[in-house]
Amino acid sequence: MGDVTISGAISGIDTAAMINQLVSLQTNQQTLLRNQQSAVQKRADAYSSIVTSLNALSKQAGELAKTSAWVGSTATSSSASVTAQATGTTAASLTFDVTATAAAHTLISSDSVLSTSAQVASGGSLALTRLDGSSETIDVGGGTLSEVVTAINNSGSGLRATAVQTAPGAYRLQISSNETGAGSEFTLDGLDGFTGMSLLTQGTDASITIGTNPETAYTATSSTNTFDELIPELSFTVSKVESGVTVSAAIDGSTVADQVEAMVKTANALLSDISTKSSWDITTKTGGPLSGDSTARTLTQNILGIAGTSGAPGVELSRDGRLVFNRENFLDAFVKDPSAVAQAFGAKATFTADVAATSTSVELIGSTSASRSGTYTLNITSSSARDQWTMNPPGGIISGQTVVLMRGSSLVSYTAGATDTMSDVIDAINLRSASAGFGVTASLDGTTVVFAADRAGTSGGFTATLDDAEGTHTVTGRDIAGWIDGQEARGVGDVLSLVTGEGTAVGLSLKVTTTDADLAATGGDVGSISFSAGLAQRLIALAEDATRSTTGLVTSAGEGAKSQINRIQEQIDAWDKRLDTYRETLTRQFTAMETALARMQSTLTMVNGLSTNMLGTNNS
Repeated sequence: MGDVTISGAISGIDTAAMINQLVSLQTNQQTLLRNQQSAVQKRADAYSSIVTSLNALSKQAGELAKTSAWVGSTATSSSASVTAQATGTTAASLTFDVTATAAAHTLISSDSVLSTSAQVASGGSLALTRLDGSSETIDVGGGTLSEVVTAINNSGSGLRATAVQTAPGAYRLQISSNETGAGSEFTLDGLDGFTGMSLLTQGTDASITIGTNPETAYTATSSTNTFDELIPELSFTVSKVESGVTVSAAIDGSTVADQVEAMVKTANALLSDISTKSSWDITTKTGGPLSGDSTARTLTQNILGIAGTSGAPGVELSRDGRLVFNRENFLDAFVKDPSAVAQAFGAKATFTADVAATSTSVELIGSTSASRSGTYTLNITSSSARDQWTMNPPGGIISGQTVVLMRGSSLVSYTAGATDTMSDVIDAINLRSASAGFGVTASLDGTTVVFAADRAGTSGGFTATLDDAEGTHTVTGRDIAGWIDGQEARGVGDVLSLVTGEGTAVGLSLKVTTTDADLAATGGDVGSISFSAGLAQRLIALAEDATRSTTGLVTSAGEGAKSQINRIQEQIDAWDKRLDTYRETLTRQFTAMETALARMQSTLTMVNGLSTNMLGTNNS
């Protein structure tokens, strides 16, 4: 059973209060630890806040670093019926006449039936044949008009059907292609409930004529009403036939300037936050949670250093350590050379060819935040190649024969008519290939038809046959292969990418055009690429380096603060046990004192009693 004491019962001293005071004196150390822990927690919270701000800066810089997506020009049209859109940084102008608009091929039944429940396809299926020669069977169930309409619309065949009521008790079937253009033509067999299907609208391409001189004017066509490849980075959509339309694109950096300004504001907000958290008030002798912190100081210096050395137009440094955006200077530079401005914010690369690599060129396709400025060797072990086939029709006569190009399940075919020349067949194949996005171009080399993939690499491979007889496979599609910075890179088509690896070249993607002769002359060491990251790209890298898990400048400091908080908490917990032990010790000591005093008082009382008795006996 533990000791029991009544505070000061014998001594008259408030021992409970004295114990509390003595224990309280010892808690000063624990209080200091709690204050220290609170300060470290504020530092940890400050690091966390900076990480959030760095992520926001990285996101904005990431959008700006995608220079291929910059909208650096504005488009105008002289006609309300032609809408224009600029998608890049190119200035251009084009005047033309709209001679035709695109239309979807549409058929309508030659006659009508009494109701939608009338049977119009007794065979239970329809045979669809497209202009490119591909075919498909559509199951129509019982073959009523209603079932035919539903089956076509649900078939995924690219057609839409409607039962049109032209008069009471008179229903006709109308079928249209979902796509427009000359390539949307089709036939549909099996509709024996009608006397036939008639052409309602011929599928046609939109066409425009450029130039007024009959000898030099030329025509451009599009399967839709939109022309998006005629002029790089300028597309326009026509809606009616008219003459003298002018569409233009003018360089305009306003949208990009807004992005740069927003990024600068975010960077300044981060710098201001770091400054506030690192401040020291001489008057009050108090500082922010990061006062004197080397991490905050290093981060500030890195941001200002990147901005000050980037050479990015319009971004300058102020005397008080902030970024300044000079919009006028930016716009002036953008108008003069938008490409140079894009490189200053995104990235650029310069290829230095070996003296023997006379036909080799390299273009920077992309980079990541892992890519750092530097010069890297480029070794090519195999050049890229486009798949190629040839055909030699007997006697140069192709009429009545069918050409089929196939890649996987995709195909393009054309059966030459009785009067078709070789040129006619090539034009038809190229039209169908373009409409289907097949990516093969046909050309004529004497009497030999040459089919070549539009892109290099194994993914562009295809086969070519003439009346089921395979053509001659003259070139096999091949992906480029090689090394960047001494590390094996991945080749797709003519693009070589260092996706993973070590060092600062990781993330580079390069379009390499070379020849076997160059590779033989150089042993594959075709030259070197000098890569330079721009302002936005460098800010992304800084943010990622600073916030990288466990090793980042800011995250490691934050983890260090959290560890310190835990260590201090362990000391606080240890003091709790120590103080409990100390209180127990004091309580036992004071209890023993009171007990001893009680015994002494009891003895004294007994002695006094004996003394009194003895005196009384003597007096008697």
